[in-house]
Amino acid sequence: MSSFSTTLSEKYNSCNENEAINFAIEYFNQSSKPFDDLLENLSQLSETSNNINLIDCLLHSFNQWKNSSHESSLSISKFNETLINNLILQTLPLTYLNDFIEIFQISKEYLINLLKSSLTLPTNSNIYKRTLNIIVKLNYQLEFQPNEILLPLILNSKDHLIDIYLNKTRQYEEYLIRLFDHLYENSGKKLREILSDEYHIKNVTFNKKNLSKLVVRYWNLYGNGEDDKYPNLAVLQQKRTLAYLINVKYNRINEEKTMSDECWNELVGVKRKIEFLFILLVFFSFKEIVQGNTDLAEYLIEILADKDDIIAVKYWSKREKY
Repeated sequence: MSSFSTTLSEKYNSCNENEAINFAIEYFNQSSKPFDDLLENLSQLSETSNNINLIDCLLHSFNQWKNSSHESSLSISKFNETLINNLILQTLPLTYLNDFIEIFQISKEYLINLLKSSLTLPTNSNIYKRTLNIIVKLNYQLEFQPNEILLPLILNSKDHLIDIYLNKTRQYEEYLIRLFDHLYENSGKKLREILSDEYHIKNVTFNKKNLSKLVVRYWNLYGNGEDDKYPNLAVLQQKRTLAYLINVKYNRINEEKTMSDECWNELVGVKRKIEFLFILLVFFSFKEIVQGNTDLAEYLIEILADKDDIIAVKYWSKREKY
């Protein structure tokens, strides 16, 4: 630490906070470049995590000094941008981010451009995670396009980072569900086209099964019961229910049927509840899953054909008049 930081620490740790504050204010009064001095001392103190009280004291003292001085308006270009960027993206405790932004009058435009540069890093990197937390802290989520934050997280099934983005805020939850509903237009058959044409995400690799599982999870959390508002997601949920029933009807190991045709057909076509003992008191309500829905009927017949169950294919084709 600098001699100033060392003395400040000694005064603060001697249980005389006011003396430490007065010492810092006098230091800034005597400085020819108080903002540069603040920046350099913050950089030094932020290198370790046990200096948070000193950082608080330093910022508090500087604000007192600034409010009593007659400094002219500032510009970010007057300061060392490398130190500024490093403090924002790596070292400064986020608790003091707003104070830091205000003191150095960092513009929203500058911050957004800086944060965008970090969103290109791997999502498991510390800087990426910190960047996402900064975006949430500043309430900047909607300042970024879906292909800049949400879609990469969605396509890579980064649930925990999506939850950070949402921040338990209904506005962002609805934004996510609307995005999901758009992606699953035409039963998800246009997914790659939408990603490529609208969001410029081309040749992306993702697991369709994991993606639909993630989408349904958030649909159940934030959109369930709003079928009219999110019709594409309602269909996706029903398709997953059908897929589950297929796995019940057919043993996935030896492809032998584990449920009679009559019982299974009744479950799919008629609204009723049944308890499956092997999933412990979990109930599924089947609300005429297929009847009256051409898309679901086509999907059902398609997956039955994949199982080579010609009898079931004929049954449902005749029932749905195909």
